[in-house]
Amino acid sequence: MKKEVTIWSEGTRLAADLFVPDDLRDGEKRPAILLCHGWGGPKSHLSSTYAPYFCKGGFVCLTFDYRGWFESDARLITPEKQPAADADGFVNVRAMQVREVVDPIDQNRDIHNALDYLIAEPMVDPDRIGIWGSSFGGGHAIHMAGTDPRIKAVVSQVPGMGPAPDAQGFAAPMEQVQKLASAMARGELTMIPRPKEQPDSLKGIGDFTTMWRYRPRVAATHIRVPTLIIDQEDEEYGGRENSGLAAKNAIPSTTIVKYHIFPGTHYDIYEKNYRESAQMARDWFSEHLRSARS
Repeated sequence: MKKEVTIWSEGTRLAADLFVPDDLRDGEKRPAILLCHGWGGPKSHLSSTYAPYFCKGGFVCLTFDYRGWFESDARLITPEKQPAADADGFVNVRAMQVREVVDPIDQNRDIHNALDYLIAEPMVDPDRIGIWGSSFGGGHAIHMAGTDPRIKAVVSQVPGMGPAPDAQGFAAPMEQVQKLASAMARGELTMIPRPKEQPDSLKGIGDFTTMWRYRPRVAATHIRVPTLIIDQEDEEYGGRENSGLAAKNAIPSTTIVKYHIFPGTHYDIYEKNYRESAQMARDWFSEHLRSARS
């Protein structure tokens, strides 16, 4: 069963889909999986592929659109000084929507709030929560697993782990990032311009003023729960050394980790390798969430 639900994330409405197994019995609590798409990927994709597939395996699943993307509302910017509130606490303002901006800090807050929503479902066992993420969302899954003790198992495929300090590519130089951040803080810029270093294949705008502060590689060093990492051999966004391999190398050796490489490039994980990767993920959650406890 799929049900459209609303998640509130710092005052912004997120559109989400909740999947409940058909064989759920009254009063039963099931393990659950929170699914996080990459960059600005739509929940509609996950809601027609991975989520129903995991749900058929017996898991409650939740998908959602990040703030400012697809069916979710956008964060608002009010360039003018806000007026005094009325007797009911409301104000009328002229505002700008922040849409199709990839801000990892905002997205991480959305994920935390989605997790808060999922845990409150009466059919969910809060001690058996897994997280699945892909691409930029794969980095989010790693970050969550290293910082939130509620996560008991992880599947991260082709994760965006952020560039290494000496990496070249679409990461803007630090001087450029600081100049942009200062202009935003001083009100000289209202909206973030599209960075020239960003590949054309990535929709929207990457907020490099916040990306440099977001460190999934550091969070990975604190992961203590079973983690499956799925990589593509010819990963084009910084190479495997800045994707799944970076995650694998950062996680402590005492943690249960499986690292699998598929042939092909980044987007092959959703097409040529979808069936096998989805099966691997479901098997991983079945193994490590069935008996997981805090």
